Amino acid sequence: MTSTTDVHEFNPMVSPHRENPHLFYKWSRAESPITFAPPLNAYMVTRYDDIKAVVDDPETYSSANSVPVMWSNPPEVVEALDGLIPEAETIVNTDEPAHGPLRDVLNHAFSGRRVRQQIPAMTARSNELVDAFLSGDRADLVGQYADPYVQLVVSLVFGIPREDVEKVQGWTDDYMLLMNPLAPVDGKVAAARRLHDYQHYIDQMADDRRAHPREDFMSDLVHGGENFPPVSHADLHYIFRGLRFAGHDTTRDLITSTLLLMLADDRKLWEKAQADRRSLPRIIEETLRRDAPHRGLMRITTREVTLGGTTLPAGASLLLLFGSANRDETHFPNPDVADLDRPNVREHLAFGSGIHQCPGAQLARTEVRIALETLLDRLPDLHLVPGFTPTYIASYFFRGLERLDVNW
Repeated sequence: MTSTTDVHEFNPMVSPHRENPHLFYKWSRAESPITFAPPLNAYMVTRYDDIKAVVDDPETYSSANSVPVMWSNPPEVVEALDGLIPEAETIVNTDEPAHGPLRDVLNHAFSGRRVRQQIPAMTARSNELVDAFLSGDRADLVGQYADPYVQLVVSLVFGIPREDVEKVQGWTDDYMLLMNPLAPVDGKVAAARRLHDYQHYIDQMADDRRAHPREDFMSDLVHGGENFPPVSHADLHYIFRGLRFAGHDTTRDLITSTLLLMLADDRKLWEKAQADRRSLPRIIEETLRRDAPHRGLMRITTREVTLGGTTLPAGASLLLLFGSANRDETHFPNPDVADLDRPNVREHLAFGSGIHQCPGAQLARTEVRIALETLLDRLPDLHLVPGFTPTYIASYFFRGLERLDVNW
């Protein structure tokens, strides 16, 4: 039986918030937009204007604690981590002036040129996966399509060879588990022990690129580029581990959330995309707004400040719930409705905002578009399996479907 919690005590790992976090989001925006959560020791921020004020003021709201750190785990987990390179700096958890040089690395790695170079691989992989299940009459588009598709694409960008994709994904899942403050301790201990092999793998890969540079992210990290120097050994590990997990789950979940929206009810959006592929970018943006795949990031106050009518002390931790901001009725009228003509849809916060806006946004949008175009071309009569009811993964970080069962 699934654990449950009160609608006013937000915990995305259990019911009812696991299935529908918008129950809490809507209540909080109306009644308690700055809510303290004891399990997280943080204030949850749910209104659009308040979250935008935070991300646009990095001097008052520091990103130093934007993601949990592995060494903040219970003692038995920390003991299992002994010998691993600690977290260093990456663009997610740094402020200026350290943030700028690190962002230059990622802007190069995820440039338009690099993204375009991956389009043939995206097209080939998406068709290969359709070929694998086309002889049947139904498929799970999470496990059989979106997940392996994104795993390969993001791995190619990073320079991970195809034969190592599943192995690296296992370590990436371990890394994400250690960052989850609500995950069970025994699972974290086992994950921490496995990460020693991941560290060795990254070191070997970096050594190879030092001797044999390629057109990939690891080569950027070890050699630098025209506008940035090589990163330190510790930074290399933290950036590689962190960006590898950030680039997988969010894009996988965006693909399947977009498909669920397109195929739900009367399939009007699917048919619209069939008739005019130029509608796909608008469908993707509205999905990003309605179902932000990343739940939110942390900030910490650098001084006493009043936010949304609440006075916060210096050193207060804030969890910015982007998914709530994107359905704030005061900024997006009729927020639950998928409106392809919404004039301000690009103001959604699914990719963050300000200096910390996601540098991989263009890659993600392109991955999703190619994945959808392949299904539209190959399976024009795609439908949800009759009676399909969406269920969602138990995740602190992400909002994603467990399965997406379809037939044709």
